[in-house]
Amino acid sequence: MEVSIIGATGSCGREIVGQLIRDRVLESNEVLQLVGSNPESRHPWLLHGMRADLQDAYAEIIPQIDVTSNENDIIGDVIVVTGGATLSTDIRELQQGVVSRDMLARVNAQVFHRFAKAIADSCGDSPPVVIIVTNPVELGVKIFSEYLPRENVIGMGAYSDSLRFRLEIARELGVRRQRVHAYMCGEHGTAMVPLWNSVRIQGFSAAELRAAIRRLRRGAETRDFPELLRGHQKELMQILVSDPVNGAGRALGLVQTLTADLQVVLKPFAIHYAQAKTHVATAAATSSLVKAVCEGRSIEIAAQVMHEGENGRHGPFGCRLILAGKVRKILDDDDCSEQEKILMQNAADAINAKIREWSSGN
Repeated sequence: MEVSIIGATGSCGREIVGQLIRDRVLESNEVLQLVGSNPESRHPWLLHGMRADLQDAYAEIIPQIDVTSNENDIIGDVIVVTGGATLSTDIRELQQGVVSRDMLARVNAQVFHRFAKAIADSCGDSPPVVIIVTNPVELGVKIFSEYLPRENVIGMGAYSDSLRFRLEIARELGVRRQRVHAYMCGEHGTAMVPLWNSVRIQGFSAAELRAAIRRLRRGAETRDFPELLRGHQKELMQILVSDPVNGAGRALGLVQTLTADLQVVLKPFAIHYAQAKTHVATAAATSSLVKAVCEGRSIEIAAQVMHEGENGRHGPFGCRLILAGKVRKILDDDDCSEQEKILMQNAADAINAKIREWSSGN
């Protein structure tokens, strides 16, 4: 198996590389390829230096390390896309609109097209599985699916959001995350949809589960989620802008008082503007997904994939699916509540509207 990390020298790319090696996802005779994503890099030997450092650190367990800055030389059976622009950690830039998702879309669309075309041109009859980490995830899924089979393109957003959802539920109930089954779908952003109907907790009876969910939700309804999210996000922005020194601590404290679904969206926001970013958690989720793809085992996950009519949706959308080496089946929404279905349709419409806007801008 060969795994390529596009943007390997960025903060998230570096962490993914390190975790893949530490977790021994690849054997010593397999290849981990470090790919530079910036053709104008002022440090042409950075990838080579990174390889040497990794070999010193993990000599006993490291796979074969290949490096390249040429998109035409990518060799991965599994390719992780982390390259491109990211949001600044300066809250003032976000407030002033200097850095936004729209800016990310304009810049990163070029990155997506560049690498998707090169990969498609070189892969022949054996297209790789591509995992999109770079934001906007939905835009990356759409563009890569224009060049590669849609079942080979997976967006990390809903996968990592679902892991966070399970963690927040587990923390509040005092159980291990492994015992919690739950999904976040929709957009990897403010149009995220918590699927409370999907929540299951190992060892809980039906009555215990209903009681636990009532306690977790604190009287909130699914239809209220977007409005609650907007209100708390505005409050976080005000805290961060009004107190550049200690606002991040106050913001983190506020987030910890919220329900699990709101924490999934807002905690990464607070962490990012505390200058810590979220690359460790993102890398951990990515590493586990790479491992699952490499093993080819059949598992149910949530992730962003291109829809062509499934559940009445078209375009990139975070949904539940069966993964077995690649996307095998998009699951239906029959067990979702009516409120969840309405929010998911609203999310799909919002995502497609953004995609159209970003595409017309290019």
